[in-house]
Amino acid sequence: MAVNVNVTVESNIFEALHDAESRLNHGLDLAAERLLALAIPLTPKDVGTLRDSGDVVRATDPEEGSAVTFGTVYAPRLHEHPEYSFTEPGTGGKYLERPALDNKDELGAIIGKSVRNG
Repeated sequence: MAVNVNVTVESNIFEALHDAESRLNHGLDLAAERLLALAIPLTPKDVGTLRDSGDVVRATDPEEGSAVTFGTVYAPRLHEHPEYSFTEPGTGGKYLERPALDNKDELGAIIGKSVRNG
């Protein structure tokens, strides 16, 4: 005796996962934009080339995330040497790291709000 059973499962789980991933990517982008805005005033300034090179590379995968970059050849050197002296008060090394750490709760809240609310 043979028994045939057909089961149809309708689920929007993949759509829901895709939607959550999109909201997460959007939140990462928003947090990166905010971090860039916080970092620019702390970036050493001579003629403004370093500050003008700041950019956000958008998230395409939440595991990689969005990135804030400064695109001059000397950006890493200035970032990693806080002992250098600059004429403008408050500027100097760790110009990206400092605002990221000092504002981690705000940046996390931006991401969380985007994931919750879209």
